[in-house]
Amino acid sequence: MKKIFTLISVALCSLTVNAQDVYNAIVDGKLAPEFAAVAGEDGGVANNAADGMSIVTMKAGKATVTAVGGTTPANADGGGQQITIGDVIDADKHIYKVASVEAWNDIKWDRKSQGDIDFWYIAGTGNPYVQMNAVENSKDEVWQGNYKADYVYYEPDGSVGMPVTGLYYKFTASAKGAFKVKVWANKGNRKTFVVNAATKKAERLLASGYINGVNDADGKKKLLSVEQVDSVHHIYIYGNYETALAKGKAEDQTQEEFDAKMAQMKEEADAMAIERQYVIGNGNQNFWGWLTFDVEAGEEYWVFQHSSQIGFGGFEFHEGKTAEDLIGGIEAAYVYTTNFSTYEDDTTGERVTWKGEKAVGKGQFASTEEEGEPFGDFFRNDGSAKRTSYCLLPEDVLAHSANTEALTIAVWVRAQAEAASADYMWAPLFTAYGSGPATANSWPMLACQYRGVLQVNCAGWTDYDDKQNVKGVNTLYHGDTDWLADKKWHYYTAVFEGENAKVYFDGELKNEWMANAVNANGVTDNTQKGLFSNGADLKYICLGGNQAWDWNDNDAPFDFARLLIKNSAMSAGEIKAQMTADFPTWQEYMTAIEAVKVAKQNVSDAIYNLAGQRVDANYKGLVIKNGVKAMQK
Repeated sequence: MKKIFTLISVALCSLTVNAQDVYNAIVDGKLAPEFAAVAGEDGGVANNAADGMSIVTMKAGKATVTAVGGTTPANADGGGQQITIGDVIDADKHIYKVASVEAWNDIKWDRKSQGDIDFWYIAGTGNPYVQMNAVENSKDEVWQGNYKADYVYYEPDGSVGMPVTGLYYKFTASAKGAFKVKVWANKGNRKTFVVNAATKKAERLLASGYINGVNDADGKKKLLSVEQVDSVHHIYIYGNYETALAKGKAEDQTQEEFDAKMAQMKEEADAMAIERQYVIGNGNQNFWGWLTFDVEAGEEYWVFQHSSQIGFGGFEFHEGKTAEDLIGGIEAAYVYTTNFSTYEDDTTGERVTWKGEKAVGKGQFASTEEEGEPFGDFFRNDGSAKRTSYCLLPEDVLAHSANTEALTIAVWVRAQAEAASADYMWAPLFTAYGSGPATANSWPMLACQYRGVLQVNCAGWTDYDDKQNVKGVNTLYHGDTDWLADKKWHYYTAVFEGENAKVYFDGELKNEWMANAVNANGVTDNTQKGLFSNGADLKYICLGGNQAWDWNDNDAPFDFARLLIKNSAMSAGEIKAQMTADFPTWQEYMTAIEAVKVAKQNVSDAIYNLAGQRVDANYKGLVIKNGVKAMQK
């Protein structure tokens, strides 16, 4: 019988309160009564230990969860362990069955928190082993006559059986439904399993939550979706291979040698992917997040790590629901991309885009093969009039954020060579409305302005004013601070998440707001959450022109390339990674631009005599500086 096993893909900071049956292991910072009864109010040595095990049973409605804490033999003085051997298992390796253990480590249920995100959990002791043997200690190839424990651990095919002690959790329900479990994993590179006790086989692991070291641009922990955790894991396994493949062969390497090396690296990565399919994230980093999985009535499911402990924060049980119901659908995160490439329609003979974008007014899809041009295809907008020229996008691209409460809009932008800053000082980059062009103000609406600010009126009006800016003032980028003045390609990104919004230029944060201002009545009257709940109302979506809003501004005389829209919030690091993926030599490109700027400044500051020779500031006589003749005294 197939079981769905996944982790929630929406942002949750605690267990939801609308679940049918709920249990929290930590209540007001204290151990829940069931754990306190076993280990004391503050955690400590369990008082119901039996055969090296401590058992805590939790019930909530139709769900029952049993936490089993087990111990390992204590270290004895002199380095050995107090184990009495039984029958021989492997005489050559001096491995024996264990007849008895004279001393065990203490059993504890500790209360812990991740602190900065208030993620409370409890954890017992003992690694969950399937079998314990005794192996004789040796030193300098001499057998010492004392013995230490040797463990057999669980295998995901169930071939060696289930854990007999150590730390694991058993989940059962009297009705068919789904569990959602709050967990903490000591090390993300340790295998983590959910196992059907009847089949003894582990299910596929998908994870969402926090991975230590993965942060937002402001350094705060980043709550990762299933897609993002998988991406971190993918990079960990395939990163070296993909980097080497993208770099290409070395000058002293033949194509055959390069192909053989890439095949070897791919084979090694594939083998690691199979071995690590139950691993969360990457490397030796801890993880804290949520597991959801389906259960059949009366069947038992175990959750544990391979050779370590897993923390437990609580659970929800939802009768009659599935894991898919709880996470709002196990579908891939929504990602829309376009490079504005076109093909000839067989019926009309017109050039049309592959994804249905339309050029309106004087806007047109362009293609170039100029040397050094990073994007072969792009959209070129016309800025000679108001609300007439733009690129119309598919009407559903903003309709996918209701569950994630997150949205990223990113696009490469270049001001056209003949355009001046005054021509586009207030031009919009990206706008969306409920319907087509109108002669008066229209809502719902979303506007991302070239100058680095935003507006939203979609089941809630937010103007992103100075009060909402985290710095207390909006920084406007136009005129003397025109970020497109060099007429080169730059990357614009607007990121919306919950009540937070950010604008980035070239992966650098330029403005940030919290759209939750409270009015005199104590009511939040500025909110961007309507952008998520009612984003599907925004159907007339475009680049380059504001069509339905009656501001007196020209359409943007910009080129647009490689548009990306997704229902998740990209971090600064992810934005820069996307920039590199779109434009691998972008950093070299920008370095060259800066070099030209410096050279021009040096020339501008230089002083020349009337013979065209460069002189220093102490020169006496007629000189030319910045193109103006003057007398140097």
